Amino acid sequence: MKPLSLLSTYMKKKEEAKYLDKDWTEMNTRLKAFLETGDQEELHKFRVQIKKLRAMLLLFENTSNENGLLKNFKPVRKIFKHAGNIRDAHTNLELSERYKLKNERFETSQQKIIEDGTNEFRSMGDEFIKDIKTAHKKLKKQLPKVVDSQIAAYYKNQLEQIASNFTVSGFTEDMHTNRKLIKILVYNHKLAGHALDGKIPFNVDYLDKLQETIGKWHDNLLAEQLFSLPELNDKPIVSKIKRVNSGVKRKITTLSEDFLKKATTIDNTIKT
Repeated sequence: MKPLSLLSTYMKKKEEAKYLDKDWTEMNTRLKAFLETGDQEELHKFRVQIKKLRAMLLLFENTSNENGLLKNFKPVRKIFKHAGNIRDAHTNLELSERYKLKNERFETSQQKIIEDGTNEFRSMGDEFIKDIKTAHKKLKKQLPKVVDSQIAAYYKNQLEQIASNFTVSGFTEDMHTNRKLIKILVYNHKLAGHALDGKIPFNVDYLDKLQETIGKWHDNLLAEQLFSLPELNDKPIVSKIKRVNSGVKRKITTLSEDFLKKATTIDNTIKT
């Protein structure tokens, strides 16, 4: 990696606000769609947008002297968590269908969680929209001036930290943490691109492939835990998931070798 430039170029607040507004509008669109239709895919996309916005605010906080952004984002995060049980139950039903689980009691209980949770969530829609609007106003006023060199330094430090993590992380929750750190960088790549250009090569395709593969491993792990529950205890399904996940783990091991070199080599060929 090239030495970081000391030039005091920075991202204008107007530009920051443009990125914030764009993702915020998309989040609102997905929320309103779910409130109107109850479509689970809209709820999923709503939560993804919250993750992207949190990643953006995390970048701003870590590259400036402003430390109140995440605090004022908490009302939105509460809505995210409120939707968590609905999404978990929906995911459980998807897994039961994928693995052809035959357990009517389980399916009925998950469907009830979805229906009750969705009804409660939609009944609070006006309150959620109001809280989101208030948070947006506060955050736009708080947006800090972020110097490009600080963004580049943040990316450099995060990549080095992730590389270090991979040398000691086994297939535990630490591996999932690595994925979260990578996703923050990937989510912010377009916004941070001008600050990284000519300073830190950033192989977004490789990093996205790696985090996606870790995501598959983690999803399989959760599925294994689900089907191991006493009320399900489906050993054939658990055995199948373990076999599949062994292959995914080998892919992650291969992908994560020489992480820092691959992450900062734009023309790198991704090996799967």
